[in-house]
Amino acid sequence: MLDGQQYLQGIIAQVLAERVVQKLLGRQKQALVVYTGSNMGIEAGLENLRMLRQEDGFTYRVLLTKSAAGILDAEAIRSALEPEEFWVGQPGDSPEALTARYDTILVPALTVNTAAHVAACMADTPAAAIILDGLMRGKNVVVAVDGCCPDNPERLRRGFHMAEGLKKKLREQKDALRDYGAYLTTAGHLREAANQAIMSFAPAADPAKAGLGRAGGSGQDMWASGSQGAYEQPDGKPGRQVQSLGSPELGIQHRAKPTAKGDAPIFRASLEGRVFSVTHIKPYPDHATVIVPKRTIITQLASDEARARGIQIEIES
Repeated sequence: MLDGQQYLQGIIAQVLAERVVQKLLGRQKQALVVYTGSNMGIEAGLENLRMLRQEDGFTYRVLLTKSAAGILDAEAIRSALEPEEFWVGQPGDSPEALTARYDTILVPALTVNTAAHVAACMADTPAAAIILDGLMRGKNVVVAVDGCCPDNPERLRRGFHMAEGLKKKLREQKDALRDYGAYLTTAGHLREAANQAIMSFAPAADPAKAGLGRAGGSGQDMWASGSQGAYEQPDGKPGRQVQSLGSPELGIQHRAKPTAKGDAPIFRASLEGRVFSVTHIKPYPDHATVIVPKRTIITQLASDEARARGIQIEIES
């Protein structure tokens, strides 16, 4: 009889857990899309966004900056994305209000100009303000860098011949966004990057199957021969060691990251169940990275606490 009750309780717990996951994913898939004035990779990016809507259940609110409206086909974007709201020039609310409302921000065409503003922490345009505020709040900010990366082969085909010093500066601006917490990708892989980003807070599936991660590295790597449209995998540097954090009652362990001085610490959470709650996240220091086991269910309160304290939650690979 007791075994039957335990079995029934297990089924109920699993059903509730699946509902929590679906609710978390539904919130993550309500995306704010920001178009800046670049048309590099525009067709591939639009197709990826259309697939996210039709096949992955994303819904959109779309902002076209004034420069984007001048060079992009607004009606084609509206038709492909079927957004619930569509703004040109100015969004329908303040950037801060929008980024507080939406957990996922997709930038399918980032310009050099907007990349420079965000890299310099200048929120003086609607697009820069949304992207920067989203990064400051720890939101899922996914950026296609086709238009701002100096190593994109399309630039050469369009007649751009930049000195190496200028390329270096543009790479630094692009890489600053990555360092601020953005997911960098290319327009052709926007769908994969968006799905990976939402898994960091709503892990309903195994992200390792997608072969995706937060991008890092130089522009040359992103546009390497035979890999146009790809983006880098997370570093898998060996030699990381595990030591106790001092919270054995929560099953929490500390995993040191022997990289550059000043890097935020990395922790591994060993859970008895599948749920990672706000109680579990309390012992971690601000700006840490917490790695949770595959298929862990992260509660909304834990996600909110992580964002408020700059904590990055990642899925164990």
